[in-house]
Amino acid sequence: MKRSFLFLLSSFLLAGCESTNIPDNPVTQIETQVGGQTLGDTTSVYWYTHRQNRPIDLSEHVWMGDYGDYESVYRWRAGKLREVKRTGQQLQGDSVKPFSLHVRYDTQGKAVFQRYLVDDIVLPLSDTQLHRYTEQAARALSTMRAQNKEGQRLVQGQWRDGTLVRCDDGKALKVTFTPALPDHLNKQLAAPQGGYFIAVVGKVRRNEVTATELLLLQEGGSCLVPPPIAE
Repeated sequence: MKRSFLFLLSSFLLAGCESTNIPDNPVTQIETQVGGQTLGDTTSVYWYTHRQNRPIDLSEHVWMGDYGDYESVYRWRAGKLREVKRTGQQLQGDSVKPFSLHVRYDTQGKAVFQRYLVDDIVLPLSDTQLHRYTEQAARALSTMRAQNKEGQRLVQGQWRDGTLVRCDDGKALKVTFTPALPDHLNKQLAAPQGGYFIAVVGKVRRNEVTATELLLLQEGGSCLVPPPIAE
């Protein structure tokens, strides 16, 4: 009887030990979403990585017309923006000059490290500039969350014979624009020579894309990838 009791007690303790080794929260999958937007003369394409809707990082290509272009990466930890890195070229005075910046923030949002170079000259960053970067990160994050909620994403490829040949897999997709494009863009897409790179934001269903926004349309362009600054 005593031996049976000890055996049952040992079995109970072992079962208890095994159950405590089971993690309370299994590792959730990291997801990457690609999207973008156009505001005025500025077009942005985003690569957003998150886990359970908590941001990990967001990379971007931004084109600003005559004002330049740049690539950035924003990084979060525990829901707080902790780092911004950016490189590109921007209008400075009467000319476009190369620049780069690197900022780290503490958990309170205060910049604890900054390095800003314009044309290889080290310059200080004002509080207004530092705050602007956090606002840009917040807007990009808000855009990606909204597009994810609506089931929208970036679709890019070559425009051939009235269809979008997708970068990912070479699949030809019919594109419907809602709202309709201006006449000059419709004529450009209808031109027989084709050969355009195109990037849109929209919903994909089988062989069709319902595009809500045309981001890029350029001759001889190639598929967009996350900027190397993100590595």
